[in-house]
Amino acid sequence: MHKIATFTPRELFDRAWETPVLKLAQEIGISDVALSKACRKAGIALPPRGHWAKPASKRPGKPKPPIAGQPISFRVLDRSTLPFQNAAPIKPKATRSTIEVPQTLLAPHPLVIKWLKCVKAAKPHEGHLMTTGKQVLDARISSELINRCALIFDTLIKESEVLGYRWKVISDDKTLVEVDGENLAIKLVERLNKHVIPPPPPTPPKHNARWEPNFSLLRSPQFEWSSTGELSLQIDARAEYGKRKNWTDTKTGKIEEKLTSILDGFGTIAESVKALRLENEEAHRERIAEEALRLERAKREESHRRLRHKLVENTKRWEQAQRLRAFIQATCNASATTSEHSQQQTALWAAWATAQANLLDPLHRDTSSVASLTVSIESWFNGYGMMRAEKDWWSE
Repeated sequence: MHKIATFTPRELFDRAWETPVLKLAQEIGISDVALSKACRKAGIALPPRGHWAKPASKRPGKPKPPIAGQPISFRVLDRSTLPFQNAAPIKPKATRSTIEVPQTLLAPHPLVIKWLKCVKAAKPHEGHLMTTGKQVLDARISSELINRCALIFDTLIKESEVLGYRWKVISDDKTLVEVDGENLAIKLVERLNKHVIPPPPPTPPKHNARWEPNFSLLRSPQFEWSSTGELSLQIDARAEYGKRKNWTDTKTGKIEEKLTSILDGFGTIAESVKALRLENEEAHRERIAEEALRLERAKREESHRRLRHKLVENTKRWEQAQRLRAFIQATCNASATTSEHSQQQTALWAAWATAQANLLDPLHRDTSSVASLTVSIESWFNGYGMMRAEKDWWSE
């Protein structure tokens, strides 16, 4: 379920100048884009770009606060309504020691052994070794980084399994890490340099040879890829906005030096994935409940419309039957002064016409069908398309 979080312009202004917008949006439970848009609409000045990166002494002064205006409201998830889970008591997070990546591969993990066997026999395609369909660890690298990636994978898998995480490779070549019941897709990707292969120089024409067109100039350019040695570990998971999901080699440190941060990131992202999943499931349940109410209301309206239509049709048929009987009686009265043969013919006709009028009259045999309030609604009825303008006796 959701709740409404309301702030005064002054309160939101003070909080925006005390906390970065991204962090403030996470505390409220909305995106930073929604928060910035609401502040602009309310005339609340926000810190400029790069404000928090500067030392406190060099930051520009806070502008004048906004004049009192309308309160600003946000619709946010009420986490107190989420299903309660019996979880172990939260313990303070211990400071993890730095993970050391060994220089040589010793007793590699079975997933790493299978991956090594596959990549050593793989052929490159556009610089990356092709392992599609082999159900091995997801790594898009050149042959120059095989040993390095094997050490990274082996260390990361072993360290994460100590924490209770479980690694697996599924049928569509995705590498998943199961953290607290949530699956995170992991892959190692190397950035490659792409170079154009210059075409060969044209053959010099022979003396007195006939001219022929050179079609080699029309060919598509050819490329080659070279290794940069720059790796990035990427996590593909639908987490809340602002969660870090990429770690890349930089001038200040390689991925091997960031494995501790990566393992901490696994837990943080899994928590975010779970929170977002629970929020989406709650929203899905709300949509289902709203759809059920809408369909029930639409069925009631359709039943009411059909009952009205039936009432009008029965009234018309009754009126027509009454008119027929009146006409039959008038015909019989008019033939009273005619010959006996003509009166016999009129009597035969009147009997037939009366039977026809009785067939038309909904009240002739049984009134239960006329007075019934039961309406059968088709199973395929969904209530859409009912807004057509139908005129009836109750229309204005």
